[in-house]
Amino acid sequence: MSSLKEAIACPICDQTLTKVPPDCKQCQNYFRNEVTKMPLSLVDLTPERVKREIDHGVETKPLRTELFRLPIISWLYERILPPIWAMGLRNLGGIDIEFRQCVEFFGQDLRVVADISCGTGMISRRLALLQRCEQIIALDYSETMLGQLQQQMQLEGISPQQITIIRGDVGALPFAPNSLDAVYSGAAMHCWPDATTGIRNIYQALRSGGKLFATTFLQPLPSIVFRFFTPDELQQIAIAAGFEPDCVQVETRGVYGTIKCIK
Repeated sequence: MSSLKEAIACPICDQTLTKVPPDCKQCQNYFRNEVTKMPLSLVDLTPERVKREIDHGVETKPLRTELFRLPIISWLYERILPPIWAMGLRNLGGIDIEFRQCVEFFGQDLRVVADISCGTGMISRRLALLQRCEQIIALDYSETMLGQLQQQMQLEGISPQQITIIRGDVGALPFAPNSLDAVYSGAAMHCWPDATTGIRNIYQALRSGGKLFATTFLQPLPSIVFRFFTPDELQQIAIAAGFEPDCVQVETRGVYGTIKCIK
């Protein structure tokens, strides 16, 4: 738990559990009160939720982000997409192959790993069953996706102590700088409002030597609802975020791209 206290931070006042004041004027104690739900319940650390509690503000996201908050999408996500991915849209062998590649890249001795834009937690749950990480954080903007994650954890016998579930925004990640050993973000960048901001926030949250394994879909898929990228764009986004060019590797297979970065 000490690692989590050092890693999870308020998206408004930027304080961690080890530093949050007894009476915070910026977030009006929302952060301290919300995290008391851990680990038995998901916590909502989106800036919108905190601001709504403070001044009743409302912020909307692009359709490509809001789409995944629909209950029918989160229900289908776990049941329909994996066999489609396994046929080759993602990787031949699907999510199992991607998990194997991710684990090989991350290596051993991981304390805090975050699965950002986790969806229903297909990778988070596999990491928990592998028992190689001290702390796993599953973060997604969609509360319905996270609800599916909780249901799957119960079915697979994964306790709440193994995965900390956070509703969060990649545009304002609730993590302290230099606090994460590794980040996985699978098939997600094309859904983010701003991929450059998201990768920059991940870079800041990673410790020195920390690793990012991210995947997304590529052009020539048309950017109508989602924002798709070229391999060169992915390379430039990672470099603009702060990663050294020699520490960025982009691999492609058809319309699917993988980014491996080391801070």
